[in-house]
Amino acid sequence: MRFICSLVLITAFHSGYSQNVESFGVFGGFNVPITFDEGLNKDFRYEGKVTFRGTPVGFTYGYDHVGFGVVLTPSLTKIGQKFLIKNTVGGDVGLRDVEMDYFNFPVALKLHLNDLSFFRLSAVAAINFTYLLNGRETISYSASKQRYPSSVLIPSEPGYIKVFDGVLVPEVNNLEYVSKDQYNAFQLFAAVGLRSDFDLSDDWSLNFDGRANFGLFDPRKKDYIEQLKQTSDAPDLYGTRHEIYLSAEIGIARIIQIKKTYEPKRSSKPLISSKPSAPKQNSRKILTKKKKKKKN
Repeated sequence: MRFICSLVLITAFHSGYSQNVESFGVFGGFNVPITFDEGLNKDFRYEGKVTFRGTPVGFTYGYDHVGFGVVLTPSLTKIGQKFLIKNTVGGDVGLRDVEMDYFNFPVALKLHLNDLSFFRLSAVAAINFTYLLNGRETISYSASKQRYPSSVLIPSEPGYIKVFDGVLVPEVNNLEYVSKDQYNAFQLFAAVGLRSDFDLSDDWSLNFDGRANFGLFDPRKKDYIEQLKQTSDAPDLYGTRHEIYLSAEIGIARIIQIKKTYEPKRSSKPLISSKPSAPKQNSRKILTKKKKKKKN
């Protein structure tokens, strides 16, 4: 019996002080992209470089209930890694820049790790629906000697001269090597991470979001991939590619609905009167006294 009473009290307290929060806002942040390309990893000329890209602006809509919530965070997201270009002795002579700009629409489920009235830390799992706005790969390098793989096409422009230990190349500045039409328009990412929502007041909250995002498919079109599979005159070495990026975002949100905490109703009338009441007399005694007086 004591256990049942305790359980009822805990349930009443939990439901009384829980809250549903609905909010919308804006955010910005940055990404650390990783272009995992097996072909570029096998090419002697390229070496991955730590790259930072921006998330200029995004919008957020969230709904939190006790224990869980959902959050939508559409945004303009920039990803794609930069690669150093090496000469035949391993020196840095240029840069290959993989750039992809997506309209990103993540749909995330939040599992609250705590449920304080003003602060929520949540584990996040999301699926990101993305549409390619712009994509290309550019190369820039100084006049140098580079080592081309045997199956990769050596450009026929003036200045490219094949020698016994490599290829002499002229200076190139921001040449588009892969254009947007070689990329798929749509892509899916799976994401996991952590999100915190700190309520500054009943009207505003501050949000921090960090996730690891994994591209599910090769972003390049099948026709271009078939060109890479050629044993001669291929644009690059063939290998599967997946885009991965780590995202960090900060934002502010307007809380537009909060379920108020439960307050028990109180009666407006006092249960006990403040005025002292006169003592009640026994009516029988009063009547008997009156009768005695009449007899006399």
